[in-house]
Amino acid sequence: MTIFDEIKHVQTLAEAEAAGDPNAHGQLLAAIRKLQLAAEKPIDTTSRINFQTKIDSLVRVMRVLTAIGFAVETANQAYAANETTHFEILPGSIAAVKHHFEPDFGMGAKLIEYMRGPGISQFADEPGQQTLFKYAHGFDKIFGMLEQNPEQKEAFDDYMASRRLTNQPQWFETYPAAERLRDVRTSSDSVLLVDVGGGPGQEMSRFRQRHPDVPGRIILQDLPLTLNRIEKIPEGIEPMEHDFFNPQPVKGETHSVYQVKKADSQSKQILSHIANAMEPEYSTLLIADYVLPDTGAELRAAEMDILMWLHTAGLERTVSQWRSLFDAVGLELVQIWNTDKGDESVLEVKKRL
Repeated sequence: MTIFDEIKHVQTLAEAEAAGDPNAHGQLLAAIRKLQLAAEKPIDTTSRINFQTKIDSLVRVMRVLTAIGFAVETANQAYAANETTHFEILPGSIAAVKHHFEPDFGMGAKLIEYMRGPGISQFADEPGQQTLFKYAHGFDKIFGMLEQNPEQKEAFDDYMASRRLTNQPQWFETYPAAERLRDVRTSSDSVLLVDVGGGPGQEMSRFRQRHPDVPGRIILQDLPLTLNRIEKIPEGIEPMEHDFFNPQPVKGETHSVYQVKKADSQSKQILSHIANAMEPEYSTLLIADYVLPDTGAELRAAEMDILMWLHTAGLERTVSQWRSLFDAVGLELVQIWNTDKGDESVLEVKKRL
């Protein structure tokens, strides 16, 4: 793209953000950075970087970054950006690094001491046990840290909002939502979807933008701490303060839960409240999450399972574990929807008759 193309792209994204597009802000920031790089001459870029970082330190870092494919080495001490570089400087990518690495390095520094002391506990559900996260950071799980650390909370929300902005399929593409959700009640106050623990509302916003003709209200539920950070509620989305450990106030509708990664005791509590609000022959529960096969799990899913263990004392579940969890709260797994283009599945669940 020429610099004039970059300027037009920035203007287009600025107009989209002004019109209320919830996805435009992060894309706008990235486009502005690309415009600056397009406007800079090589001497401007190198002078700016050299001023911020001593050249010998920069070369040592760039050896690693080029070796792992984050940039391209074009000559001795000369480098160029590639597709990975452009992806990694997106606001969501920067937020992901902050969300993962700051807590994770703290746990890594304490791992040997933890293993030699309290010892490993997956869920810390017995008296005297504690998770590695609590041993390292003083909180049972990462969510306690997020409540006390606004900077980490912002990184977490920005990371969650940016997921699936690249080539990952949306939940409503993996699950044929437009077709299967059309038979909803059509009265003026009928609810189409309740997004339980929906964060900034990005999942429902993308669905509504793609399918504005599907009737029914969409309710976004989350804690006040999360809802209050949303600069502008996406059009067509109704915010509702709700803690999913409490009874579900919206009865008899389709409920969407993005992920259920907590230990069984907490997951049962969350799902029980939803099950109690469902109608057996009408309501559907949709869960977008990893589903590990009972044998032969892919590396990324297995890695995510370890990450959930470390951050939340939770897990990624196998097919058998999902069925057992649903059975314990009076729910029934109808179908697991998959796509070859993404890692996550959508579980379609009904209340057992």
